[in-house]
Amino acid sequence: MPPIRSKFSALLKAAAGLSMLVTLALPATAGTITGSYNLTPANIATGFSVRVLGGRPVQGEFGNVSGKMILDQNRPEKSRVNVTIDMTSVQTNNDKVTGFLKSSAMFDVAKYPVAKFQSTRIRITGKYSAEVEGVLSMRGKRKNTKLAVKISDTRSNGNVGFEVSGGFFRSLFGMEAGLPIYADKVNLKISGTGRRG
Repeated sequence: MPPIRSKFSALLKAAAGLSMLVTLALPATAGTITGSYNLTPANIATGFSVRVLGGRPVQGEFGNVSGKMILDQNRPEKSRVNVTIDMTSVQTNNDKVTGFLKSSAMFDVAKYPVAKFQSTRIRITGKYSAEVEGVLSMRGKRKNTKLAVKISDTRSNGNVGFEVSGGFFRSLFGMEAGLPIYADKVNLKISGTGRRG
């Protein structure tokens, strides 16, 4: 075989080997999560907690959260997340605390019944994880925040499971009641399933 042809053949074999190596290195879900997903209240658990100085944290949840995810695994910068939170659905295990959170001193749900999160940037941090930057709109104010997102499961029916952690500082939204006994940061812990649609 002429030297040039021999070198070309070796190059093709090397390229084929590299292609196989890259394919094996990709996560098992590669190429399977790209698509549009609906987020419905029945498939999302949105919990929150606030630390209390010298006491147990205040814990609760938002029972009515919905939205949409558009995921592009090959071009994550094109992925988008939009979420709407019904603030009137806030609930704790204490009626007085729940009433206080709904009052004008806190979420003021009578005047601001809805909060929204809209992503502005998504940065991949691992095979199944990403950092999502976005704007949280609440109580008539818009503030930047970050969330850590992990894809926890992919289903044969095309649905995708996820876990989210992060939070926001309530004082930035005009909720300063109880500081500093009740912490400024509201920690969020969210899990759910996005349904293709």
